[in-house]
Amino acid sequence: MIKLYTLLVLLLGCSTLPAANGEKFIQPNNENIVVEGAFFVEKSSERVIINRFNNEFLTDEKTFANAVTANTQSGVSISFSTNSTAISVFFEERDDAQHRQKVFGIFKNGKFFKKVTGLEFTLENPDEKAFVEWKIVLPTFCGIHFKGIEIDGNSELKKIEPKQKPVYVAIGNSITHGVGQKGASYLSYPFLLAESKNWQLYNLAIGGSKISWPVAKLLTNKKVDVITILWGFNDWNSTFTIKNEIKPYYKKLVSELRKVQPEAKIYCILPTISKSTAPKYGSDSLEDIRIAERDVARKFQQKGDSKLFIINGKELTTFDDLTDGVHFSVDGAARFAKELNERVEL
Repeated sequence: MIKLYTLLVLLLGCSTLPAANGEKFIQPNNENIVVEGAFFVEKSSERVIINRFNNEFLTDEKTFANAVTANTQSGVSISFSTNSTAISVFFEERDDAQHRQKVFGIFKNGKFFKKVTGLEFTLENPDEKAFVEWKIVLPTFCGIHFKGIEIDGNSELKKIEPKQKPVYVAIGNSITHGVGQKGASYLSYPFLLAESKNWQLYNLAIGGSKISWPVAKLLTNKKVDVITILWGFNDWNSTFTIKNEIKPYYKKLVSELRKVQPEAKIYCILPTISKSTAPKYGSDSLEDIRIAERDVARKFQQKGDSKLFIINGKELTTFDDLTDGVHFSVDGAARFAKELNERVEL
């Protein structure tokens, strides 16, 4: 539970307030607390609202995704540097999102430290004189708001110097969102790929989604270096047909991405392996979907797009990588990230 003096800080609007035990509360909008991995962040002294998507995208009729699923924060991180021996961290559930496993990945000075669960937890640093840079990677399918931290009264926050990293945007469905990695988005393949490359990740995947070309609008006027697309399974398993929806929507997606990001490298990853042999509707095979997406991508290449590439996801995955016949296990996601690491470049 948030302590009484912490609540007073929120009510009175002051940035810090010492307590009898010497602790002080740091408001969530403190300039030395950094949020990364989300394009749409709203900061106030009460909470930080972190959105991977804006309302225009979520309400577009061509966005085939559930907003409750989209309002989660896969791959998003919160960082700060402090010499406090103990740091209490506070989050709250947001009303408009899923609330599944609350698994956070904690990184200490750039190295994985441990995982924690729950919306309130404490981090400890035994060396009271040393500044430690903490990074908290948010859960996969639990939408939350950041409420602030408590630190020792005699400690402080130090500004984290900005790191100029290439920007990587991952687009797709639940496989890319991180289903199968036990609620921990730091174990998803996009996060692992970004970490191995030292890239800044923006995970724009939504579990259950189908090809939604309006996602390209989110990248307007933003500097993006690498984009991966892994969409198709849900399209195949729905009433969509290759002729009427899948090929034209995939073409529209790539076209719109290229309009707003003319210099970014785009990697079209064809659907990965699956134990599903037939869709709920129609008679097309998953291989037919791969062929359709490959045909679309090749036409862009033939028209001179030298920065667009095709990766056959099926060839990089095996049944041993799966946890439920479709999604990667923890080990499967790690292996897929390793395979992509050898093929996806700036």
